[in-house]
Amino acid sequence: MINSLFNADKILSRSRNPWMDYAKGICIMMPVYRHTFEGIANVGIGSYSYPGIRIVDVFTMGFRMPLFFMIAGAFMATTLNKKGIGEFVSAKFRTVMYPLLLWGSIQITLQLLFAGMVNAKREPFDYLNLILDPRKLEQFWYLNALFFVSVLYALLSWYAKLTSRHQLVLGLVLYGIASYCHIKNVHIGFLSGVSFYYLFFAVGDALHNIVLDEKHHKWLSSFKTTLIILPIFAAVEWYCTTLNLAHPEETDFYVQHQRQDIFFFSAIIGGLFMIHLSFMLQRFNVLRFLRVIGYHALYIYVAHLMVTAGVRVLLVRVLHIENIPLLQFTIWPAGVIIPIIMFNVCRKLGLTWIFTLKDDSVAKPAPATVMAREAVIQKEK
Repeated sequence: MINSLFNADKILSRSRNPWMDYAKGICIMMPVYRHTFEGIANVGIGSYSYPGIRIVDVFTMGFRMPLFFMIAGAFMATTLNKKGIGEFVSAKFRTVMYPLLLWGSIQITLQLLFAGMVNAKREPFDYLNLILDPRKLEQFWYLNALFFVSVLYALLSWYAKLTSRHQLVLGLVLYGIASYCHIKNVHIGFLSGVSFYYLFFAVGDALHNIVLDEKHHKWLSSFKTTLIILPIFAAVEWYCTTLNLAHPEETDFYVQHQRQDIFFFSAIIGGLFMIHLSFMLQRFNVLRFLRVIGYHALYIYVAHLMVTAGVRVLLVRVLHIENIPLLQFTIWPAGVIIPIIMFNVCRKLGLTWIFTLKDDSVAKPAPATVMAREAVIQKEK
């Protein structure tokens, strides 16, 4: 029964790239933690009155979302070579844009219907903002940015034959534009996310030949690597944490919005450490539940805000619980576990279309051969 609700046996039987699921499992828990924390900000004395709970959230601000783009970028070349440009774009629509439109519409509709019980203020135009200005719609900006970044990157790689170095330069230019717009408060809608995170997708692509080649896995999972990167990671992320906490007017986004030079360094160091940690977990085959969570990361992402809101309403309005630590550490795991169960129940009932247009029974493993990144991007004949 438990296995059918989590599909754990099939997921854990996959031997190809477990580190990827580990990394996504760690990453997806961070935004769920953040959104849980924000959701109870006005309950009782408020979540911001608990600095220990807040620091856990702020410490991960600099790298959790860039890491998602780095992981996606690492697999771009292999996927594009396997599918071709047409199927690549189609697959991104089925697995990224479709859940954005479906679950975004569901969430907006529920927020309109239950306006007096939820924190968000919605209006009918917000349906269009799923495409035009997703930053106004909580978590859905990520799927919007991931879709347009992936498609633009693939098109430029396929037709313009841009190498990873070219893409890194383009990413730096776009990052500079996005940074300028943030600092000057120039609103550019969905282009904000696309231009800001394109660089991290390019970094992931540049790492393709390292993270996907097993000859590098020994040092990636070495304790010597830990001794080198852990102190740097801790120092950089703590420094960024202190900066964010010192500027409450930016609600923990000071470094990202005003010090993009520091944010880039924080994102790269944090991302590399999380990748290293994921390889360590893969090496010792421990905390395997993170792989199950990571496999379901997309489904958790699209559904978690509605789930956490529902659990919060139950606990606060019905059961009258206002203990912030109890709420945080009850709602947070519920926001991870319940979407996994929802997806697997839908899968059993043949209703996977509720989450994706792709039949997401456990995916086939990637081929073992790793080719140079430029070698796998072939121009369409």
